[in-house]
Amino acid sequence: LFGGERAHGGSLPILPSQTFPPPSTGKNLGRGEGGKGLKVGIVGGGRLGSSLLRGLLRAGFPQSELMVCERDEERAKNLSLQFGVGVVKECGPLLENSEVIFIAVKPKELEGVLEEMEGKVEGKIVLSCVAGVPLERMEGRLKGARVFRLMPNLACSVGEGAMVYSSGTGGEEERRKVEGLLEKLGKPLEVPEEKMDVVTALSGSGPAYFSLVIQALAEAAEELGMPRKEALKLASQTAKGTGKMLLELELEPEELIRMVASPGGTTEAALGELERGKVFEAFKRALRVAWKRAGELG
Repeated sequence: LFGGERAHGGSLPILPSQTFPPPSTGKNLGRGEGGKGLKVGIVGGGRLGSSLLRGLLRAGFPQSELMVCERDEERAKNLSLQFGVGVVKECGPLLENSEVIFIAVKPKELEGVLEEMEGKVEGKIVLSCVAGVPLERMEGRLKGARVFRLMPNLACSVGEGAMVYSSGTGGEEERRKVEGLLEKLGKPLEVPEEKMDVVTALSGSGPAYFSLVIQALAEAAEELGMPRKEALKLASQTAKGTGKMLLELELEPEELIRMVASPGGTTEAALGELERGKVFEAFKRALRVAWKRAGELG
């Protein structure tokens, strides 16, 4: 049921040198706040599933309270070796032992997952990360579950995810647990479900857009003589710092542009070239295409 690639393809790269805190080093994460004592299962061990897992462990979530269901034998072995958590090939043990369950599979794999979950998740919190699939479908199949629709992005692996969700059958108590859990992975934001396809196009796919910009800038710098490694570091740090300024100083993008672009300077010249290339409109068209595709997936 869960073979092949997961929510966004294969797993993240295996990093043999990376270590995670053992179960005893949990950071006072309370059960009601999405932490210690709250057993979490992740269905799907691909890029998104492994990003969720990596982020929870990075935040100090105990390995003993995490479980992954991954049918692919090689991927399951890698997950177990890399992260030190329980990995099962069938969902039964995960469904039985988990209080919160992330569904992190591709839309085409969802039907098989739902067949295995039906009748086994009453009273449990289910977070569906499947792009384009409405709450109504999930709630209709998972009777008695407290269902939420979630659109994270891969930055949750480093605690900086945009963790956007819509509440379904979950009440206030479940919502608090979900928020507490998502805070370990990034910044949670609740939105009406009708906005979720836009969220999918914006923040779900967003890391790829920004990576494309960073790639273009780094390659241009490399062509001008800068070593690639240093160029990537500078471009990435510039993107990180820009986002942090916009968030922490509550600036509009236009304000920051004006702060950087002096009349007749290098920035103004560069922005003029981007305008001639209609880059701004291209990004807007790209987001609309992604939004349309998200609606088709459900």
